[in-house]
Amino acid sequence: MLALLALAGSALAQPMRSVPLADDGWWVVLGSFDNNGGSSSRAADVAVARMRRQAQSCGERPFNDVSEKFTGFAPGFDISVLGAYPTRARAEAARSRIGAYVPGACIRRARYAGE
Repeated sequence: MLALLALAGSALAQPMRSVPLADDGWWVVLGSFDNNGGSSSRAADVAVARMRRQAQSCGERPFNDVSEKFTGFAPGFDISVLGAYPTRARAEAARSRIGAYVPGACIRRARYAGE
């Protein structure tokens, strides 16, 4: 149990990344930000941090990574997402909860390749 808490604490300590619910399914894409071909950029970092604050203000914990790690996502972006959810209906429910805070959120089906 303590190891699990330590793992959760380390995930929360990283301000720019959380943990996805699952690797495959429906994702609520909160935003995507050009990362200069994978080398990251200050503008993308600021945008991801802003998206995280917006999502957290309604109780959600977004996950972010580079788009190359998701099948079906265009390369070259840092993305902020919620999910993955097992059904589109559950992803739509999550998007509805966050809609007032992140009005441009959309739903995409994808698989996350991870680290």
